[in-house]
Amino acid sequence: MIQQYLSELAKIQLLEPSEENLLWKQFKLEQSRKSRQRIIESYQPLVFKIASRITDREELFLDLIQEGTVGLIEAVESFDLKHAVKFSTFAQYRIRGRMIDFLRRQRANQDSLEVALYEEEFESLITRIADEHVNIEDQVTYNLINQQVKRAIARLNSKEQKVINDLYLLGKEPALSAKEMNISLSYLYKLQKRALQRLRGMLSKLRAEIKAN
Repeated sequence: MIQQYLSELAKIQLLEPSEENLLWKQFKLEQSRKSRQRIIESYQPLVFKIASRITDREELFLDLIQEGTVGLIEAVESFDLKHAVKFSTFAQYRIRGRMIDFLRRQRANQDSLEVALYEEEFESLITRIADEHVNIEDQVTYNLINQQVKRAIARLNSKEQKVINDLYLLGKEPALSAKEMNISLSYLYKLQKRALQRLRGMLSKLRAEIKAN
């Protein structure tokens, strides 16, 4: 089943910015269902990317794909063209949110839930740092956080650093990163979980210090 999904995923052609802008206008302004479907299909790789970071278990992976696709559809329906944020950023929170809600209902998958929650917190921080639309006062704070994030990552061991850099900063697929490191995919996920836990602890202390000042 998963091979069939991957085969279909490989057929998807990513949109050029101009083509995507046109599709959004056709959908939102002209209610084109064909354009809506094309947008949903083109962002299916984002659903795959988020799910693949959370688990390597085939049965759970397919459940997350299904939940994430529902989140993607909700994001497409509710996205406002006037938003300053990119759709990919807007959509990832809906996609991961649906996955997290599903994992919360599945008590047997607490490890995957922890990874999803840690990842959500870390990506939220990175996204806010990269946001060009924050005001100057906030930008000073985010610049400080950015420096601390880099220092926190530098305190991880070499394997943990590579996992974080590959998955979050370079956007590599987990399988490719594991192959480059000559480790199993399951071990990569263990490194990911451990690294996110350590970063969460270090950044929580930073957040407390900023609030205190």
